[in-house]
Amino acid sequence: MPATSAPRSLGARLLPGLAVLRAYRRPWLRTDVFGGLTVGAMLIPQSMAYAELAGMPPVTGFYAVIGALVIYALVGTSRHLGVGPEPGTAILAATGVGAIAAGDPGRYLALMAALALVVAAICIAAAVVRLGFVSSLLSKPVLVGYITGVGLTLLSSQIAGFTGVDIEGDTFFPRFAELLGELGDIHWPTLVVGAAALGVIVGLRRWAPQLPGALIGVVGAGVVVALLDLDADGIALIGAIPAGLPTPAVPDVSWSDMAALLPVAAGVALVGFTDNLLTARSIAARRRDPEAAPIDANQELLALGLTNLSAGLSQGFPVSSSASRTAVPASLGSTTQLVSLIAAASVVVSLTAGRSLLEHIPRPALAAVIIAAALAIIDAPGFRDLWRVSRTDAAIAVATTLGVIVFDVLVGVVVAVVLSVLAALSHMARPHDAVLGDLAGLDGWVDVDAYPDAMTEPGLLVYRFDAPLFFMNAGRFRARVEQVLEDNVGREEWLVLDFEGVGSLDTTAVDSLRELLEDMEEADVAVVAVARAIDPVLGVLDRAGLLVPTGPLVSFPTINAAVRAYRDRAGS
Repeated sequence: MPATSAPRSLGARLLPGLAVLRAYRRPWLRTDVFGGLTVGAMLIPQSMAYAELAGMPPVTGFYAVIGALVIYALVGTSRHLGVGPEPGTAILAATGVGAIAAGDPGRYLALMAALALVVAAICIAAAVVRLGFVSSLLSKPVLVGYITGVGLTLLSSQIAGFTGVDIEGDTFFPRFAELLGELGDIHWPTLVVGAAALGVIVGLRRWAPQLPGALIGVVGAGVVVALLDLDADGIALIGAIPAGLPTPAVPDVSWSDMAALLPVAAGVALVGFTDNLLTARSIAARRRDPEAAPIDANQELLALGLTNLSAGLSQGFPVSSSASRTAVPASLGSTTQLVSLIAAASVVVSLTAGRSLLEHIPRPALAAVIIAAALAIIDAPGFRDLWRVSRTDAAIAVATTLGVIVFDVLVGVVVAVVLSVLAALSHMARPHDAVLGDLAGLDGWVDVDAYPDAMTEPGLLVYRFDAPLFFMNAGRFRARVEQVLEDNVGREEWLVLDFEGVGSLDTTAVDSLRELLEDMEEADVAVVAVARAIDPVLGVLDRAGLLVPTGPLVSFPTINAAVRAYRDRAGS
């Protein structure tokens, strides 16, 4: 029997990953081990690169990811999600914390760890009150625009590390303007090493995606630099890495600092949660494992909170997930969260036994890792799809991208959320509506604009409004009903309102409906009825005194029932 059909205990609900691991099967081991080693190989360069992107020492990328991998393996609902440092949340965190730290390096490190703790608190609290639905605040056009803006920002952020040019600008256009003005200052050995590493990473991604291209590119660059003694020519290396594993500690920040971090943390939490949920659901849809439990949004909120709690206490920075570290092991046939545990062990071994090797990694190779990630997330096909389907959605995506690259990532998040809400409100404020007619051969009433052969009933108008009725569209609803009555030829004796699409009513809508009923009485419309209204809507109408016998509004379970009643009364 599939696992999703069996009742689950409290422990299985809180620790779904642990429940999977307790029922582990030997045939899964080979692909899980291979997938875990692959993810570990991907994490070594990515953790360091994304830590630098966050303005942190490279070693803190390892600190942030070790506990996060273990916790998600136990708490998360996805068998494949690759948690850890991610460029979008890293640069978002750096933007917000940099403004608060005011140039103090020690304070910056403490604030970054504290930011992870605030993100954790937000996510855990949201999980407790079951706010998993907030991921829907970011619509597809906003996500396409946001992630593309992040990709372009990542590209511009690596100009200095990739070319050796000293760049002072902190947003996309000023950075590239500085580069164009200082082409003569390019450090060619740095550019060559970075470009070679980038070529290896992108090439392996294209022709051998099962290989850890980032690790191969970074290690290859390190070997070349060491053999040719290129660090003597000015190529920067990672340098000394502290020995040992992180000691859990609470960052030394004040409560006022924590309060100042709240807006940044809210943005990181929203973006990280949305990214996690979409990535987890996408890979689950592709894998279609009948034994895997469905992705639970509220449990994913809890998992994101606990992984960030671990990252903050480990002197790290906020974490979320990586699409590449999710897709690659899944494509290799991995089955369970054991992949994350093996990846965590790989990182520990690298940090303890391979520290001397990590210290000789060239910084332009890490810049190449970030540029490769940026190129992967710039969503040109997404823009083409949006343009083909909806020019409005394409414009929203462009506006979101511009918000990210012209201002900063935090502003981009705000723009994304505002545009998502405005787009949703716009659709609800001016929804589709239709006059319905009867079409021979179809069991139901249809939009007369879509089906010109559909016949309306003389003396009867059937009207459908395809949205919940509330304060933003109540006036439009009333105006549209009056307009279609005026446009309809002949005198209407009955008005039937198809309420199938009206999932709710607020008090403003009730008042507007009451005024409409008064107008219909003055217009000598004998009967106003609602058809196919759901029970909560009927309850509101009943409590408002609008339904018969206390009010004038008649309710029918179907349109056909209303039409039969009209015909019977007309015949009599």
